[in-house]
Amino acid sequence: MNTAMIETLFAMLLLPVPVYTPPVISVGSGKAERTLVTWLPGEVRCGGAIVVPAFLERPLSSLSWASQSPASAVTYTFDIDPSGRTMGIRKVGKDARATGSDDIAPSLAATRFAGGSGQSSCTIVYVPRQTGLDAAPVADLAAYSVNAIAGPLPKEAWERIYAEGDCRDERALGLQARVFPNFKAIVANPGVREWSMVGYDISEDGATANIQTVEGTKNAALDLASRKAVEETRYYRGGRKGCRYPYWRGPATLPAPPIPDENQFRPAGATCPARHEWAVQPALRFPEPYRRRAIEGWAIVTYDVAPWGEVSNIQTVASQPTEDFGNQAVIVVRGGKAVTTQGFVGCTDRVKFVIGASEEEGQ
Repeated sequence: MNTAMIETLFAMLLLPVPVYTPPVISVGSGKAERTLVTWLPGEVRCGGAIVVPAFLERPLSSLSWASQSPASAVTYTFDIDPSGRTMGIRKVGKDARATGSDDIAPSLAATRFAGGSGQSSCTIVYVPRQTGLDAAPVADLAAYSVNAIAGPLPKEAWERIYAEGDCRDERALGLQARVFPNFKAIVANPGVREWSMVGYDISEDGATANIQTVEGTKNAALDLASRKAVEETRYYRGGRKGCRYPYWRGPATLPAPPIPDENQFRPAGATCPARHEWAVQPALRFPEPYRRRAIEGWAIVTYDVAPWGEVSNIQTVASQPTEDFGNQAVIVVRGGKAVTTQGFVGCTDRVKFVIGASEEEGQ
């Protein structure tokens, strides 16, 4: 095996900056046991100036419990390349993992700025809002129902989504034909799973009526195609109002930035050969928050190998577009065992995370 690159195929030196940390936003009656944690992005500052994104992707919400605090605000630093893409995404500070924060860095990787000369040392603060399911915005509940990353949406949240009608039990009517849009005809957004929730009534004869887009990511083409699909959907019986059905379009793959030659990172005094064999292959696992958004990445790591093959002293020397790929690469390499009887120092490998076959286009 050529260890110059470890590649995963999934069937699919920044200086610290002064940071203002806002308080945690907590909303609700306090009676609900389950809560919705939403990380709200603040303004972007680059070199002290406010920079407005062309497209700011908000992190996906997560379910939690009222007794669990999502911790304080978190700050990320990053650069913007000439094309407007975010790069070098790093978390400022290494505090404990905050509830529901796994999608912050991936969402920032999917964010876009206007093209130009690029920017460096940019910062953005994310503030957690923890809300009881009885007080969370219905739009946020609907968004979570389509992106249920922390388990299914509880019944009380569904009751709020369907509060304007009597269609919570539409399956009792018998579905004659569910029509879907032609998702391949709708341009996918790199790193962003777009969705459209359609509201409608069901006439006595089983035909749909009063069709409208009620929630979604405001993709006009997806909204139009989703309404058309609901218009052609039929039930065996009818007599329901306030029905809801979501359609979603999977994200387009966001390719990894160009990966440099790993030889430029080779440590001084390295004795590791350019190629070596593995007795136990490293376990190649794609980081889930990035697989979910179809975001590719890479990392370059250095490590030593003991005479019995154990890998140690693993260091990430470069990673893009976020530091998470470096953290995952360490886990990947640590799981391997090299073929050697004398050991070596200063091995350098590239770990490349590549999306394979795409996920289903929609629902």
